[in-house]
Amino acid sequence: MQDENQTDKARDMDVNQRQEHSELLESIFCVRDEQSDEDVSLLDWSTDEKERFFAALCSHSALRPDLIAESIGTKNVAQVCVYLFALEDAVGNCDTGPLRPDLEIAMEVTDEWLEAEEEQAAFLRDIELAWGTDLGSQDHDTSEPADANLTSMRNDALKTLTVDHCKVIDKIFRQEGTSSGIPSLPVPETEPEWAAEVSPAERRRLKKRLHMRRKRAEIAGTDIVTDAQRLQRGRKRKAVGSPPYTPSQVNSESEEGSEFEDRHKKRRRKRGLTREQKVLETFIELEIDAAVCHNQGLDLFHLHPLGRLLTRRRDTSQATTTVSAISLHTIRLLGVMLSDYVTRVVHRAIVLGEQEILFKGGRKVWRHENDDVSLYKIYPETIKKAVTMLGYPTTKAQAFEHLCGEDTCSDDGDNSADQEGNVQVDGDNQADQEGNDQLESEEGVEESDDSLGNGSPLSLLASSPLLSHFELNPPFIRFPTSTSVDSESLIPLETDEELLNEELAEEEILDQRDQALEKIHQDELWASHKHNIAAFQQ
Repeated sequence: MQDENQTDKARDMDVNQRQEHSELLESIFCVRDEQSDEDVSLLDWSTDEKERFFAALCSHSALRPDLIAESIGTKNVAQVCVYLFALEDAVGNCDTGPLRPDLEIAMEVTDEWLEAEEEQAAFLRDIELAWGTDLGSQDHDTSEPADANLTSMRNDALKTLTVDHCKVIDKIFRQEGTSSGIPSLPVPETEPEWAAEVSPAERRRLKKRLHMRRKRAEIAGTDIVTDAQRLQRGRKRKAVGSPPYTPSQVNSESEEGSEFEDRHKKRRRKRGLTREQKVLETFIELEIDAAVCHNQGLDLFHLHPLGRLLTRRRDTSQATTTVSAISLHTIRLLGVMLSDYVTRVVHRAIVLGEQEILFKGGRKVWRHENDDVSLYKIYPETIKKAVTMLGYPTTKAQAFEHLCGEDTCSDDGDNSADQEGNVQVDGDNQADQEGNDQLESEEGVEESDDSLGNGSPLSLLASSPLLSHFELNPPFIRFPTSTSVDSESLIPLETDEELLNEELAEEEILDQRDQALEKIHQDELWASHKHNIAAFQQ
């Protein structure tokens, strides 16, 4: 009996202790909840925090307050949840937008008014042609569409560049470079011998003749005729060629005489333009010069080597019927990539040069000129070191080897992955068969270590940098509240015909109201049209 009484007392004590413990926990949690409610008040949100909150809300979902809190930086998950709940309550309590009857309608007119507008437009066009306008305004009105059309035609001509386009563009830049050079000093002209024998008027006339003759010779690329006498009019006759003679023809040449020569005279066939000449004519018609090519970003590369590369690519490929061409956007992209590459290398080279001067400047054995010019020098060794530090290839062989490796990597990736998968499965089966033997388990560990070093996913994970909390921590998902509308309630099970009839009646009333407004608007248009016609007739 005493033992039973002791056990009952012990049970009562345990029950009392549990009740006290639960009450203590409830009090602690209540205090924490009250404190948390005070901490997550909506009054301590600054303008910057609100802007970051809405920016994060555009990037992340409202069901992920942990990501939103991380983007804000100064608020925790509980504060973000309270703010989201407050926004939902505010949206539910606020008034809706303007109702449909309050919105402005799109006015619809009849075909009669459209015909009247067409007649009025034709009448105004005829009046403008009859009255005439100022030349300046006409040039201004017609120049803009012409310029826009010319710009579009230029863009179409430079959109796809073939080998001939590349050659012509290089020639344009080459001519621009030679013409923009420093002009040579003018050579003093010497007076000809006949200058003292003729009158001043005749001297001026002969000088003008020689000057124009010199200009024409420079344009045509021929020799200058310095004779002051008047030349024969018209173009010079070209020598007509003759076909090669056979021995029999040579023997009978003396007999036949001039009849044979006239009969076998070779006529020159007028050849057509080459593709390069056609491209050049197109550029001349569209006024594509060095400035236009510079604005299009075509002055950074020599395009003729790119054209040769395209022809080699076409020769090695199977599809020989395709036209070798390169897009203008591709050349611009190459220019952007080159600018980014040069910028990175130059920045790193400047930093390396400054660090070298800082660390070695105080040593006597290190020679460095202290003048202002040498401080801004970048040596080839520094540039090569900067390229190596950035991970770029330093030679053409390394660059082509890297490109060839990228082409073959995608082909060999699947086979290597299958082989690694088979090796890993075999290793797992062998580990299951070996049991709990310690030596065999150690061997299994060594094999797993070897597999980690052979490009397995675990080795890639070990070699990768530390992951952020977005990938390590489990996501905190905020489920919708109970106050949200259920999706099933949006689709009624039974159709209320009375409600549909009421809605249809409202639509008919609204349609009648819109038609009345359209009629009033059209009457106003006709009244203003008649008033304008009467004023014009007066």
